[in-house]
Amino acid sequence: MRAGASLLEVEDVWSTNPLFLTNREAALSELGEQKVREACRMLKSSGISPTVVRYSLAAASVDSANLVGEELRVGRDRLVPEFNYMDPRAIGGWDFAQLNATVEAVWALDADEAGTYGKGGKPPPNEDGTPSETLSDQVVRLTNLFSVLETLYSGDTVVLVFPDGTGPALLSCLIGGIPLNRVHEFNFEPGEIRSNVDYNFVTAMASQSPSQAYLDILQRGRNELKLLRKNPGQLRNVKDLKYEEERMQEEEKRREDEIAKAKLLEKQSLRNEKRLQTQNDSYSSSVDLSTVGIAGVVAGAVVIASSMFSTEESVTEVVDESSIVSNSGNNNTSFDESEMVDFVSEFDFDDKNEMLHPGYETGVFVEENEHEINSPTKELDLDFDEAWLGTISDILSDTGDDDDNNE
Repeated sequence: MRAGASLLEVEDVWSTNPLFLTNREAALSELGEQKVREACRMLKSSGISPTVVRYSLAAASVDSANLVGEELRVGRDRLVPEFNYMDPRAIGGWDFAQLNATVEAVWALDADEAGTYGKGGKPPPNEDGTPSETLSDQVVRLTNLFSVLETLYSGDTVVLVFPDGTGPALLSCLIGGIPLNRVHEFNFEPGEIRSNVDYNFVTAMASQSPSQAYLDILQRGRNELKLLRKNPGQLRNVKDLKYEEERMQEEEKRREDEIAKAKLLEKQSLRNEKRLQTQNDSYSSSVDLSTVGIAGVVAGAVVIASSMFSTEESVTEVVDESSIVSNSGNNNTSFDESEMVDFVSEFDFDDKNEMLHPGYETGVFVEENEHEINSPTKELDLDFDEAWLGTISDILSDTGDDDDNNE
């Protein structure tokens, strides 16, 4: 019996590495379970009651054997695992390749190159540890299996659950003495079971001409074999192809992310440039308005200063004329202008050095931090209007009194 189709077989993956046979990714599929149950019902209808179920440790074979024991009521102690004698033929570098295309290539390889004893037609080696075996290598395991069965189960009805279709087909060829290069004419389908396999049964099958379907498979397999040999380095492992596809998708996604990030940075840069330009324009406008405002303040200050200095000049003329009159009237009376300056400075300025300020001559003071324009004459309006004029009046009054006394 061949185990039902595994999950990998349903996915069109051919796995033969002994290290991975027990992986649950190669467990029995739902379709395989249906086929196994149908095979068990066929045995029941034929009146066959097995006493021992010997099965491979491949995951699909374990599941199939459990179903056989459940359907045919075989005790757990009669479900016996076989550790390596029932392992499938390993196909080396073609392991984990696409199942359908690779199986056809292997069938063509065996039919054309295996020979009578199956010593030819070796698949390419693999670097992951998967053996590269010929049919004769599998024959050695099967002869050892039969030696164990004859020793342990004499008189029992034994069901052998193989993980592949080539193992039971090879056993049939060994029983009937059929050349091993014809082995795939006896190939088992997933979930298929054959009873009473003996010499007569096998020779009867071998006497029939190969089916057209089998011949078509060989022809397609020869074409596929040419491609496999023409491109030995081509990646065929389904897992590797899947990883490569995922890598390409991740690479494409990474490129898209980089492009999107670059576009985002470009947009941000444009927004920053636009914001900076707007700020510069606003600053230029504010500077222009400030300049106009300052110019207006300066012009106003100049006008005020001019008017104030005009007033000062008129007062100075009055003082000069009064001096002249008093001097002409009384030769003993004199007016010292330096004393007048000291007198004015004493009342009008807190700091005599203020008269030496660079803006004193022009009458305009500019304070850098506050951008304000002050006029000393503006600050001295009270002194100029009241104190100074009052002093001049006193002087003129005193001068008049002196003139009267002289008269």
